[in-house]
Amino acid sequence: IVIRTIANRIVTPRLGSAEERRRWLAGSRNTTALLVFLGLAAVWANAIHSFLLSVVALAAALVIATKELILCLSGSAVRAIGSSYSLGDRIEWGVVRGDVIDISLLTTTLLEVGPGHDFHMPTGRSIIVPNSKLLDTPVFNESKIGRYVVHTLRIPLELTPDLDLNRAEQAALDSIHVVCREFLEPAHEWKESLEHTHNFIHSPSADPRVYLRVADPRCVEMLLRFPSPVRRQGRIEQEILRHFLRTYLPHPDVAGAERPRPPESSPLQ
Repeated sequence: IVIRTIANRIVTPRLGSAEERRRWLAGSRNTTALLVFLGLAAVWANAIHSFLLSVVALAAALVIATKELILCLSGSAVRAIGSSYSLGDRIEWGVVRGDVIDISLLTTTLLEVGPGHDFHMPTGRSIIVPNSKLLDTPVFNESKIGRYVVHTLRIPLELTPDLDLNRAEQAALDSIHVVCREFLEPAHEWKESLEHTHNFIHSPSADPRVYLRVADPRCVEMLLRFPSPVRRQGRIEQEILRHFLRTYLPHPDVAGAERPRPPESSPLQ
């Protein structure tokens, strides 16, 4: 500062114009401020270094302590940006399935549907899932693309010499058409709407189909694919299965077996 003051008194009177004097005063002021800042930084270097290390350590501790909260908030952001699901949707999230009944910044609450993967009835239990699971677990949304889904029912049949696959396949198709006849046409309209509104290249087929798969050398599985309204897969599956068993299994009269006789009444009765 002393050098700047002396230099201003010596140099300023020798400058001819006011513009040159202003330029000199501004340059000397900025140079002095930079030198003062560098001098203070050199004097307090150790203290500044220790302070920065403390700040970094504190920030790292905060990040470690709040890691799960940060991941949950990140999962909420992923859900909001990607519109993964919303209230009322039926989703399958990892090993849990259910209807979304509440969404917060940290968690998602599901009303469980099951038990297990083969049942579609509400169990009455609620499942609270942290939103951080969205970052590493896929979510299957059954309500995302409309009122219908394409459901699959597995029926195993034992491979025996008297197994009639053609009759079993026809009985399965007849069961699907009988149970699903009221919404087969709306399901076809839903398929066409997917191709126009969502630009699906290969939209799911709404036609009832039966496929065969050999899951075991002694067993063949029939895979029944059929359209179903969302949240009604379980009831429709049970109706198709019961209708198939009634029509495919041989009746005692047809098989030649005698019906069990009613028990004779006791003399006391």
